[in-house]
Amino acid sequence: MNIRKQAFTLIELLVVIAIIAILAAILFPVFAQAREKARQASCLSNAKQIGLAGQMYAQDYDEILPETGWQGPCSDPITGVATDTKYSGVASFPIASAPYIKNWTIFKCPSDSQYGGFNKPNSYCYEQQLLDARLPGAYVGIKDVPDAMRKVFPLSYGGNYFLSSAYAGPGRPAVLGGKMLSMSTFASPANLHFVSEVGSSVTSGGWTFAAWYIAPGYGNGTTDTRWRKGKRHAEGRNWIFVDGHAKWYKDPNFQNPDGTNKSQTVIMEEYRRNGIYTYPETDTSN
Repeated sequence: MNIRKQAFTLIELLVVIAIIAILAAILFPVFAQAREKARQASCLSNAKQIGLAGQMYAQDYDEILPETGWQGPCSDPITGVATDTKYSGVASFPIASAPYIKNWTIFKCPSDSQYGGFNKPNSYCYEQQLLDARLPGAYVGIKDVPDAMRKVFPLSYGGNYFLSSAYAGPGRPAVLGGKMLSMSTFASPANLHFVSEVGSSVTSGGWTFAAWYIAPGYGNGTTDTRWRKGKRHAEGRNWIFVDGHAKWYKDPNFQNPDGTNKSQTVIMEEYRRNGIYTYPETDTSN
């Protein structure tokens, strides 16, 4: 008895292919979202460890957090004048955290493909900090090699430079050679941000640059993309506050209704209304 095997028709094959394509279109975005959620959770875990390191540092240094401004580390140790050609000997917050962390990888967000926070072109100040911290791969002259420092120390987070007296605040002038303000002077520690996620810009010379210091909305009215690119988790970013806790918040819209970019002042105010403060003087009653 002959049994005749019937093959699929062309129409049946096309139907199967169409069903597979529809399922892929439905499931692939779900898988991508799940992967991003995992990266966001990993990044938040990093942020919590950075916050804890900051608290431990402050306990050892009389309620002073590690430096989040450029002018503290990068200044002439004698005159106090800010410059990348000098290093004051006071390390930036990522480097100063070394005794309080298990490994350097916590400073790189898994969703950040550029991680240029410690990669300023030709900066002696940056290079010397890497050498003092004895980061594997750091060497004299690394500051002059495009993106070499970024590879040695990937950094995805920037500190709030307004926590330093070197930067003017409401009713408070900038101090030449100023250092970090005491935590005892902070009006709302649970709302005042210490560190946040930041993105990178690419310079005309091809360097990937972010910096360890930032303020909300920095450069938004220009071609600088550092603040905007920090919004990498579900339209928001992770924040670390000066009391040590870390939390994800959704970012505001960085553009006006007419399509123009909002100013830094406007963006900072929108964050303030959402409970994220930039200035140490800001109180919850303001």
